[in-house]
Parts: sequence; C-alpha cells; structure tokens
Amino acid sequence: MSISVLLIESDSHHAQAVVDALVDPWSQWRVDVASSLAQAREQFARSRPDIVLAAQRTVDGSVFGLLDVLDGVPVMIIVRSGAETHAAQAMRNGFNDYAVQDPALDYLHALPAQIDAVLERHSHARARVTAEAMLARHHRLLQAISRAQAMFIASSVPRATFEALLDELMSLTQSAFGLVGQVQRAADGHAYLRVHAMTDISWDETSRALYARHADEGMVFDNPRSLVGAALASGEPVISNDASHDERGVGVPPGHPPLRTYLGLPIHAGGELVAMVGLANRPEGYTEAEVQFLQPLLNTVGQLELARRAELARRAVEAELARTSALLADKTRALEGTLASMSQGISNVDAQGRIRVYNQRYLELLDLPEALLATQPKVEEVVRLQTERGDFGPEFQFLDHAARPYVASEYAAHGDHLDMPDVYVRRTPGGRYIEVRTRLLEEGGRVRTFTDVTNYLTTLEALRASESRWRSLTQLSSDWYWEQDAQFRFVRLDGNRHDAAGGPRDEMPYGVTLWELPGTFVAEGQWRAHRSAVTAHEVFHDFEMKRTGRAGQPYWVSISGQPIFDAEGRFTGYRGVARDITERKQAEAEIQRLAFYDELTGLPNRRLLMDRLACAATLSARDGSHGALLFLDLDNFKGINDTLGHEWGDQLLVQVGARISASVRATDTVARLGGDEFVVALQGLHRLQTEAAAEAEAVAQKVLTALNSPYQVNGCEIHSTPSIGITLFSDALQPVQEWLKRADLAMYQAKAQGRNRLCFFDPAMQVAASARLALEGDIRQGLLREEFLLHYQPVVDESGLVMGAEALVRWLHPQRGMVSPADFIPLAEQTGLILVLGQQVLSMACRQLAQWAGDAATSWWSLAVNVSAQEFRQPDFVQKVLAALQDSGADPGRLTLELTESLLLQDVEDSILKMQALRKLGVGFSLDDFGTGYSSLSYLKRLPLDQLKIDQSFVRDVLTDPHDATIACTIITLAHSLGLEVVAEGVETDGQRLFLLRNGCRKFQGYLFGRPGLVELL
Repeated sequence: MSISVLLIESDSHHAQAVVDALVDPWSQWRVDVASSLAQAREQFARSRPDIVLAAQRTVDGSVFGLLDVLDGVPVMIIVRSGAETHAAQAMRNGFNDYAVQDPALDYLHALPAQIDAVLERHSHARARVTAEAMLARHHRLLQAISRAQAMFIASSVPRATFEALLDELMSLTQSAFGLVGQVQRAADGHAYLRVHAMTDISWDETSRALYARHADEGMVFDNPRSLVGAALASGEPVISNDASHDERGVGVPPGHPPLRTYLGLPIHAGGELVAMVGLANRPEGYTEAEVQFLQPLLNTVGQLELARRAELARRAVEAELARTSALLADKTRALEGTLASMSQGISNVDAQGRIRVYNQRYLELLDLPEALLATQPKVEEVVRLQTERGDFGPEFQFLDHAARPYVASEYAAHGDHLDMPDVYVRRTPGGRYIEVRTRLLEEGGRVRTFTDVTNYLTTLEALRASESRWRSLTQLSSDWYWEQDAQFRFVRLDGNRHDAAGGPRDEMPYGVTLWELPGTFVAEGQWRAHRSAVTAHEVFHDFEMKRTGRAGQPYWVSISGQPIFDAEGRFTGYRGVARDITERKQAEAEIQRLAFYDELTGLPNRRLLMDRLACAATLSARDGSHGALLFLDLDNFKGINDTLGHEWGDQLLVQVGARISASVRATDTVARLGGDEFVVALQGLHRLQTEAAAEAEAVAQKVLTALNSPYQVNGCEIHSTPSIGITLFSDALQPVQEWLKRADLAMYQAKAQGRNRLCFFDPAMQVAASARLALEGDIRQGLLREEFLLHYQPVVDESGLVMGAEALVRWLHPQRGMVSPADFIPLAEQTGLILVLGQQVLSMACRQLAQWAGDAATSWWSLAVNVSAQEFRQPDFVQKVLAALQDSGADPGRLTLELTESLLLQDVEDSILKMQALRKLGVGFSLDDFGTGYSSLSYLKRLPLDQLKIDQSFVRDVLTDPHDATIACTIITLAHSLGLEVVAEGVETDGQRLFLLRNGCRKFQGYLFGRPGLVELL
C-alpha cells in the first residue's frame, strides 16, 4: 500500500536515517522532509500526507504549533531518550502516538510497524465516528416525525377531512372550489374558493405593503391582480378578450369568473409564508359578520393544508428512514463480519472499565472464556484471571518494562492511577508474541487491538542479525556496497571507505550521481559510454575512475553495478560494489614505466620511441607535414666513465636528458637508447622540405648550445659536447629502423667532421645547413669585428626638403662583399644574434644623431631606426635605449623607433608601458608597414604613436589600382583623425607623390628622393 509520510526534522542526519528506515526499493512509501514548521505548513498546504512524524522541536519552534493545520491527519512525535514526559504531554494535546529516539537509533527498526498501527487505529476511529453520526441523524429524524404527527387529524384521513371541510365551506359561501391548476364553476357562477401555494403567488407592491401591516391577523385583498399574476406565473392559459376581462382590465384563466373581491388568509409554517387560502367574487361583498364567521373556517383550511403537507413529509421521512435503517443493518452485518474475520483481536472498554465489544480473535489470542466476556466484565476481572493462571509470567516478566507497572495496577484494580502505554509487547506462555495497542476515546473508554507479531519479530530479529553480519563483513572488506535510485543518485553506501592513513576518502555522495561527484577525472568518451549503459539499464563491470580525496591525494576506484527492478518490472535503481584500485594502478604505472621508460633518466626507452615514431609517421602522412629525427651521442663520454667512474657518468647522463627535454617542445619525444645515445623525435614541421630542415636545424642548434654549457657533478665542473645527426621523414613508407640508421650515420658524419656539431643525412640538405652554419659563424665574426654599417634613406616634406632619414643596416663582408639584409636578418633572428646586431645599430644611429646636432644644417633632422620583435620584447629594452642615448649624447626627441603591427599585438599592455616610458623622454614611435597586419583600431588608439608609415605595396600601384588608392587614402584619413603624421614609403614617381599630396600626405620616402646610401650622400 502506498503511504505518504511528512517528516518534520531540523537534524539532517537524523532525517536521513528515518528516510532510510522507511523507504527502500521494495516499498511504496514516500517520505517528504521539512526542516522547519514553516516549510511543513507549505508542504501541508500543497498535499495532505497520510501521517506526520515530528521531532520535539525544530529550528523555528515547537511542533505543538502545527496541530492547528493537521485537520484530522494522524501525527506521531519523536522524543529523545529521557524526555518521555514530553511524549505524555503530546498525547494529551492530540498526538496519536510517540517514539523514543535512542542514541543508537535502534527504534527505527520498529518504526514502520508502529506507523502501520497508528494508521489502522485512525481508520477504525473514523469508521466508528461515521456510524455514530448516522445513528444520531436517524434519531433526530424520528423526533421530527413525532412532532409532525401532532398536526395530523386523528379522526379521519387528512385528505378526506380536508376535502369535506371545503365542500361545507362552498355550501355556506355559495362558492365554487378549486385547487392550484383546477377551475370549477359554481351553480350560480359567482363565488370562487381557491388555495394557492406561495410558489404560485406573485404580489404587487400594494399587496405586499398591505400584508406587512396585517401579517399577524390576516388581511383582505382588494386588488385581485396579485392572484391573477399567480395564475399566469403557474402556466395557466389566459384568454385576452373583453368577455374574459374584469372591469379593471385584469386577465383571468379560461372559464374563470371575473375577479372582483377576495378574502384571503396567510398560512405560515416554520416561520415562513407557505400558502394563501381565500374566498373570491361575493357579488355583494362580505359583511363583518361573514368575515368573522369565515375566519375560523379559513384557519381550519390552512391547518388541513399543513397536515396534508406534514403527512407527505412523514411518508418521505419514513421511506428514507427505512432505506437508511436497511443500509445501516447491512453495514452493521458487514462490520460484524469484518471484525470476526480480522487477524487482530479487538476489544472496546467503556468509561466504567467494562468490556463492551470484542471479537472472536480476541478470545483466541488471549485464551479467554466467552462466558466471562458475555457478562461484560471489567478489565480488572480479566487481568486477574490472566495473572492467576500465569499468562504474564512471574513478576509480569512476559511484559515490556513499560507495561509492567500498568498491568500490575490493573491487577490491583486501580489501573486509572498510572499512565497507560499506547503500545507494548507481551509474550504468551506458549511462546507467542502479542502487540497490544490502546487508543483512548473522546467520550471516555478505550479501544485495544491485539496482534500476533511472532512472525514479524522473528523476521525482524533475523533481519537485524543479517544486517549486523552484513555491516560487519562490509566493514572488514575492502569493497564498498552502494545503491542508487531511479535517477541514478546514491542513496546508500556501506563499507570501509578509508585510506591507508585511516581518514575518510571523501564525504558520503548521497543525492548525487556518479558523474556529479566532485574531484573526478574520467575521459569524456568513457562518461558517454557509461551513461549510455546505465540509461539502457545494463549491467556494467569495472568502470574505473580517478578521484581526489579530502587531503588532495589522488586515488583510483573501480565500480561495478547491476539494475534493480520491482515486482512489476519497473526500474528502481542500481546496486553494486566499488573497490579502491590505487595500489593496482600504481603497480601498473610502475610496470609501464619499467617497460617503456629508461630507469636512469626517466625518458622513454627504445620500445616507446618506436611506438611514438610510428604515430609521428602516420601524422605526417595524414597532414603532409614533415618530421625529424635527431640522433645525439656525447663526445668522449667513455673517458668520463673511465676516469671519474660510472656514478659520475650516470649523473651527467641525467643532466643531459634534462637539458635536451628543456630545449624541445612538449609534443616532441626525447628518448635514451642506452649508454650516451639520445634520440629526439620532432613532429609537425613545415610542409616544405627546406623549411622543415631549417626548423629541425634550429632545434638541433638549441640542443647543441644547451649541452655545451659546463655540468656540475659532485661539486666539480665537467664539460661534454654532443655530435648530432639529423634526418627528415614525411611518410610511413620507410621503416622506423631506417630513420634511426640514417640519423645514426649522420651523427657519425658529425663526429668525423670534428665533433660538437650537427650533420644532415641528405647531402643537399647538408650543403644548405653547412651554408647556414657558415653564415651564422660569419655573422658572429662580423659582430665582433663591427663589419655592420648603416645606410640612410632620406625622408622629405611636401616641398622636397629633407626632414631626416631612416637608418638601414648593411653588412660589408671581407669576402662576400656588401650583403643584403634579406640574406642575414632572418638567420640573425632565428639564432638570437639580432639582439646584438640591434644594439649595435641603435648605438650607431644615436651617434649619427649626435653628429647631426653639431651642424646647423642638420641639427633638426630626425632619424628612424627599425626595432625587431625580439629586441622589443626584452625586459631591459627601455634601459638599452636609454644607455645608447646617454652614451652618444643624442637628443631623444630626434630619435624615432619604427615598430611593426604584429610586434605590438603580442602583448599590448607591455608594449604600451615600454612606449610610454620612452616617450616621456621624447623618443617617438612610428608604426611601420601599416595596413599589412591585423591591428585593431581599439588597440591603435591606445598606443602612444606619433607616425604611421604607408607600406610601399600600397604606394606602388596607387595610380593604377583603385583598391590600393582607397587603402592609402583611408590610412591618411585615419592618421589625421588620430592626430598622427603620415609617411608614404616607396614613392618612385612624381605622380605618386602628387596623388598622395592631394589626399593629405605631407612626408615621403622612396627612390624618387634618394636611394639608401652612406650618410655623405644625404
């Protein structure tokens, strides 16, 4: 049976324990929890529960304050052990039962049965109250009939007497007689007697006022229109012709004599006007003597009408009483049959303590003689019989402790002096257990039920023992038992859930699903597969998930579960087991580490390297990119091992592995093949072979530089250099071993060329790499010998007057001659030499500014210097600029630093800070090649710029390409709106200059005004 329970409890832990005791997957009970009286009132307003369980107090007051809204719903109070007096007070104030909350919460085992008993007693009480109300109503009906019979006419049938009196009245008054809906004409066609029910009378205002003045003594109607209106309202036809209208023009029913006078008497019943009886149409009117003569007759007519109506009412009441009596008799027989067939014994004790009602089961359970109960004995007599024959055992030991004093007092014939327990359990001499429940009646007395609970208590004890064994086993086991509801939320978790330190792993996950647990790390694909399985109500095994405990330590859990279905096949949730598999996972990780990683350095070994190379080959074949393999061997490592020992060599190898790993990307693989051999696998390089070779070479150079630094081993400094062989791959056609072989051969070529260098396997690539390496060496030498110099290209105004110049670096190589910046600037940026070169260029530019300042003709010239991205991003860039200015003595206001859009957008905030620091000293900033990048106007207006330079790619075709012309004009307009100067680069014709001049550009730079050259050419 479905039972709805409202639990009022502020203690969430106790509330959860009560819910667990009452609700399980096999029951149909529903428990709603309210943590306060206010919340309970809201829930009660939404739906009425079958029973209410209430704690003694809540956060907002005593539960006694809720009795006003219960409205007949049974309620139990839960008091703590030692507070039983509060339970007694609650019972006196309207509570139906109580339970004592012991510290171990053992009372919860009997709570469901106690709730069943309360609901059963409540149901019996309502049935008894309904039967008593029915009997009282029938009694009142009989009294009403008896009072009505006093109005009946005893000498004859009321209808016959009524009609005989009306005949006499017609004879005396020479009238015709008619009832409502009938018309009879008298012999002479004059007088007419009529009885009207009030439902057929429609008064006008004159008649209503006249009745108000003479209500106590009757009245004479002189306006027949009222009665005619009644006839019309009752549906009688009206003939509208002159013959059928009286002298006042009042319509009458067909065949009705004209109405001229009317003597009427009101008939009252129950304080209401129910009828009018009167005489009409006395030709000569009515004398005072006739009125006095007719008054008692009319009164008699009214009484007879009332008697007729009372007779009809009496017959209807008698019929209803007969029907109700038969129904009550049927219900009484059904109630007697129900009591006789009940498995419980029932007794009803009146206010004097006598047993008035009982059933056969009561006699059977207590083994009582029916002859004794037939005399309606007092309870004390029955208790004395039971005590003397030993039903309660010596010293009442077969009774609960709470019931012993009361039963003993009943035996002593003063049972009213002690509180009667609502429920207790007693044992019979035959070993059966009987639960006794008592319900007090409002009018005095009580009803008791006696239930054989032997099987229930035996089963309950077996369940307790089974639960105790289960909990003991789960506490000893390393597995946990869990249950979920139909929404996959955890509702139960048993077992030893503690880590190695003895602390709990985490909080109980009640009310959440597995995928809602915090601190859980599972791949999204695994989650999708698991949720698909549980949604389909499938069994799942060994679902593994990584979690983080309360102390932050990671651990692994394996979970298995199977769905639960009720007797009708409805899905109700999941149950299963979980176990901590952290040690197993750690062991697996250690096995994997030993199998795939080098024990000394922790790097991948040959086996893992082969797997990753195969994956890299597949990736390269799929997206068309290149990969590279770097084979490293330490130079003279054998000498270190032989002279210093293997322990020193091992420490050196660990440091080498760490330096190589720090020099490559996280997506690259660094492996140790054994001894002093290391391999680096690069993937995702450029699609073009030459570009991929350059990228691989840059990484190899970085590794080479890192390994050339001295090592600290046991407090001593050790030097060791590598030889590196490089090979590229771009598909999976060649076996991985072939790549290793090629890289190994290239490494030996590097050793053969003098060690401490890198070498490509492909001869053509080797030539290019050698050329780049030679060029890099020459750049380094050129920086040391100061072979780099500046050329200057003039910047002119609209009239062609030189305003300054842009400094452009050139390299005068002893053998190569004048080298173009396009040949050495990219390599300088790749190798980081651009930082040294940029500082030299800045110093030379500042010295030139200082020289111009000493000449009146050039003292107002400005000089623009290009700054690379690597230079600008250096933390000490501002300090280096200031140092160059101070060393040369140049005016900062004549120096302009040219920056690119991409440089500024790397870190806008940092760029603004550096520019503002230099601008405070007077240094200007120009945005070079504007329009070729992707700068945002929101960033552009924030940057402290002084100048925009239109890129020569837009200027070149400004006269032939409308798009370039539009872009150039837009840049000029934008610069003016931001308050910036505009310089056009690459102006080669006078037409270009004129177009730009007409559109607002005032400064120009290009071959039209001069090619870059030495300062003397300006």
